[in-house]
Amino acid sequence: MSSYLGPEGTLNFRQVPPLETADGHRVIAGKLFRSDTLQFLSEPAAAHVVDVLGIRTIIDLRMGYELDREGRGRLEGSDLHYHHLPFTVSGTSTEDSAAPILNPDDPIVPHYLGYLTTVPESVVGVIRALCAGEGTALPAVIHCTAGKDRTGVAVALVLSVLGVDDESVADEYAAGADRIAAVMERLRSMPSYGDTVDRLPPEANITPPEYMLRFLAGVREQHGGVQEYLLAHGVTQEDLRQLRAALTEPA
Repeated sequence: MSSYLGPEGTLNFRQVPPLETADGHRVIAGKLFRSDTLQFLSEPAAAHVVDVLGIRTIIDLRMGYELDREGRGRLEGSDLHYHHLPFTVSGTSTEDSAAPILNPDDPIVPHYLGYLTTVPESVVGVIRALCAGEGTALPAVIHCTAGKDRTGVAVALVLSVLGVDDESVADEYAAGADRIAAVMERLRSMPSYGDTVDRLPPEANITPPEYMLRFLAGVREQHGGVQEYLLAHGVTQEDLRQLRAALTEPA
């Protein structure tokens, strides 16, 4: 029997935990969630997400191709704030698949770093969506299709700029490892992926902490750090203040 307790229709939905920050604060429980695609939510699960979890904002990182072919499911047309902020990949396996083409020598970390140079407007958009209205946009859920790569990067950037240490960010990224097999199996049945997911290297089917540690180190090497990257691409100090006020509390 599966121990998964996420909303019916999701495979990789979870709350971002109350991790501690360097300044003596912690992430507020129940304010930020992460997920795989929400298109399969059952009607009761969609109601649970809105009425029980209190979700007010959806941040959808899927490419336009995925959104067009898959749709948004039962939450489309709701009163929730919806932000489509695609984390574009460097290429796809075929014209009929959203599966990425990855560097065979180092498939994952350069791919993650590529989001920052390819779609800085989407990366910055995540921060602005979360701090909108001085916290009134929360609780929020960030999702892509699998809920591990694009979502993993977005959540890591948020946690890092809140002041969570690299090791804790990496552990949070790795926490959904037991869900990946089920997610990949579902991708095989989806129009935007299909059996092209079987061409991905084995490294694409795991989320070890090492990937995220190397990614964050790469952000520092290439951009000076997460905060430096965000400030260089239009996020303001006031945006960051509002983000920290909305998402953290004294520990």
